[in-house]
Amino acid sequence: MTAAIEVRNAARIFRQGTGAFSTARMIRAVDGVSFSVESGSCLGIVGESGCGKSTLARLILGLLPTTSGDILIEGQRLADLDRKARARLIQPVFQDPFSSLNPRHRIRDIVALPLQAQGITGREQTTRVEDMLARVGLPGAIADRLPAQLSGGQRQRVAIARALVLRPRIVVCDEPTSALDVSVQAQILNLLADLQRELGLTYLFISHNLAVVEHISDRVAVMYLGRMVEQAETDNLFAGPTHPYTKALLASVLTPEPSLGIPDTGLGDLYPDPANIPKGCRFHPRCRIAQPTCSQDTPPPRAIGAHLVECALA
Repeated sequence: MTAAIEVRNAARIFRQGTGAFSTARMIRAVDGVSFSVESGSCLGIVGESGCGKSTLARLILGLLPTTSGDILIEGQRLADLDRKARARLIQPVFQDPFSSLNPRHRIRDIVALPLQAQGITGREQTTRVEDMLARVGLPGAIADRLPAQLSGGQRQRVAIARALVLRPRIVVCDEPTSALDVSVQAQILNLLADLQRELGLTYLFISHNLAVVEHISDRVAVMYLGRMVEQAETDNLFAGPTHPYTKALLASVLTPEPSLGIPDTGLGDLYPDPANIPKGCRFHPRCRIAQPTCSQDTPPPRAIGAHLVECALA
């Protein structure tokens, strides 16, 4: 079976500070990432801010070109697809429903915009917009309102309707619940799960919230400084993390018991700099079990049980 998404050694490098009086720095936002997502499944991607999650999402959506490597969408090279063909296959749901919707447009016009771009107008457009608004749980009367007249949860439902109105097979969700209240987060997650089952969707789900990723994902990939340091089925990863960074991430989750205080992850105060990637294993400056060889040799991905891990000591 052809994978819905296949990423082959993808990299994206940015140049920073190229003015007349500044020295250019190379920012390796994504650096040699490879993975695949099976059709109808959900891959969750987690990691600290700045690890490359959102850049990777933009590469897969075609919003940014890769510096090197290949990305395939249902077996077709992303670089070979024109914008309309790409939009029919893959669509995004962004983090902030307050800024991702045009405040001057009515809801029906916002949801209809992808159809207009494909030349779908008239009765078919109206029918598909009304059907999709109903699918995401919004009443028909909401179609003539402006985004400012909706709650945050309703706006994110509109964003989901806009993403699905073209009937794509793949949806990239970049922190789709982080701007919402906790109770509304649960509603949106349940909606996404229901739509996945009904429409046979494939999700790439990016989030800082480990509980959210555990709830919705079939498989999880952990990113650190532009690399995927561990990949595994969700149950396996949360039950027995293998990479030291994954263990630290899971240990960082706050508990509802105040007496336990703030957990000690062992990561220290040193924050990774994508413009100054350390030699060898890029996690070794923060790793509790690092050995001298870790600062010299870059560990290749290797299978440890059901996990794919980049760590010589795991």
